[in-house]
Amino acid sequence: MNGKSRYNAEFSQLPTADTDEVEGTALFDESREIEEELLHGQIAMPPEPRGDNPLDALIIKVGYGSFQKKLLVLCGFGWLADNMWLQCIAIILPRVQDHFDVEDRLIGTLSSSIFMGMMFGALFWGTYSDSNGRKIPFNTTLAITALFGLASSFAPTFWSLCLFLFFLGFGVGGNMPTDGALFLEFLPKTHHYLLTFMSVFFSFGAVIASILGFVILPYTSCPEGSADDPNPPCDVSVQNRGWRYMLFATGIVTLFMVVCRSFLFHLPESPKYLISRHRKREAAQVLQRIADANGVKMTITAADLPDPCRPVKMFAIIDSDDELEDGPKTRSSDSYSDTSPILSPSSSDTKLDNPKSYAEKIKAAMNPEKLQLLFNDKWRVTTILVWAIWTFTAVAYTMFNVFLPKYLEMLGFAGEAPPTRADVYWDYMVYSIAGVPGSVIASWMIETRLGRKGTMALSAFGSAIALFVFSVISSRITMLLSSSAVSFLATLLYAVIYGYTPEVFTTEVRGTAVGTASALGRIAGIISPIVSGILLTISTVLPLYVSVVGFVLVGGCVMLLPVETKKAT
Repeated sequence: MNGKSRYNAEFSQLPTADTDEVEGTALFDESREIEEELLHGQIAMPPEPRGDNPLDALIIKVGYGSFQKKLLVLCGFGWLADNMWLQCIAIILPRVQDHFDVEDRLIGTLSSSIFMGMMFGALFWGTYSDSNGRKIPFNTTLAITALFGLASSFAPTFWSLCLFLFFLGFGVGGNMPTDGALFLEFLPKTHHYLLTFMSVFFSFGAVIASILGFVILPYTSCPEGSADDPNPPCDVSVQNRGWRYMLFATGIVTLFMVVCRSFLFHLPESPKYLISRHRKREAAQVLQRIADANGVKMTITAADLPDPCRPVKMFAIIDSDDELEDGPKTRSSDSYSDTSPILSPSSSDTKLDNPKSYAEKIKAAMNPEKLQLLFNDKWRVTTILVWAIWTFTAVAYTMFNVFLPKYLEMLGFAGEAPPTRADVYWDYMVYSIAGVPGSVIASWMIETRLGRKGTMALSAFGSAIALFVFSVISSRITMLLSSSAVSFLATLLYAVIYGYTPEVFTTEVRGTAVGTASALGRIAGIISPIVSGILLTISTVLPLYVSVVGFVLVGGCVMLLPVETKKAT
């Protein structure tokens, strides 16, 4: 019997969509026992795949077309907003300091506030998307960001501004874990490299923020000092409103993206998530819609999809490459891959047609069993190293990037005139634009012999070298070249990190894994600006040396990663 005939014969015997709920309820006890054994490490996950599972094969047949191209842009908006707001805060930081007369040791609180919100947002929205689907976070996170972004432009005090930025961060912090996982689950495996390419939107976020800063701030901020009058008088309520204009403009850009997501595109739920919840009929409808949008002539029914109600095939003791204990023989054509939908820990106690209340959804989103899964024998080393990579990268990049406009204003070179604010914002715009090619080149490099790990290691060590050069610069042109190199290499590094993390984890823990990693990065982002502000009072270059060490540690952790996802995709 050929592969296609065997596929049809096997799946024609599976329950149809009409029997999904009955079968799912009947398997409650069995699936719960399996979950308990999995959480305590008594059974192993399935082996790495040697071929496509039925769902992946079906998604490949559905193809890459109009639907995924639109989704690429709309998911990219989330990543764009993430970096746009981070760069916006970095750019306005000196002007906010002037406005509210904040000390150097406290001004880092501004950036820490948005990072703290991002930490809670990444944790909440990542686990929420695993328990309740990707659709609600996709439509909600940017709306929260736009609302508090606009509100922050009217903040009457420094501490109220910090509060608004915290809630803004809670919204924008959900974009990285949910949008990446969502886009990946709609992609054919042949196009997984596009998840790395999507980081080009992250770079464009910095470019948009730097352009707004260059256009708005030099002409709507307090007068610049001179040798004769280093501190000219300034009526901040009238002369220093540029930072408010910039926050408002950034909020309008975010609001435009919300409108595009909400009214120009109707997002269906992820088919992999639906199958993991025994909702095969809905998953078939989603895949049919994608096929129609892509112009692919095919009919998809629930019978064509793998059934999550056969837990032995998904969670089993591995006896050999081809056999699962107490289960049927499996071959590469129908083995479940690392990106297969499998029965998630909370799905067995959820009836299909029994809608949850909002409170129940929040409780499910914070399910600790998701985190326990990340520390079983299969995931422990990968989880720890991925978390370390996100943390050290955030420390290294944030300590440099958050205060870069301030560095550019503070640094002076013998024989050169002090830079004007227009010069500073021009240099920052060049720095931001230099990061754009990083995302594009990253999507090519990961498919070469370097793979994901080699590309991350090369960019991490390269960033450390470029940062060290920046710390010992002797001219403005050297400063511009070295900072541009940091921007290019750090963007390349982030692009691969953002793609590697959802690739290496499976569907049932992907949102939690990415969300937790992102949250740790945000914790580092909370601490780093405060530490940088304190270190700046000691020496201008001290935070830069800490950044160099951080990037070196990232490179070391990358080299220890046990999994290269290039082979798996």
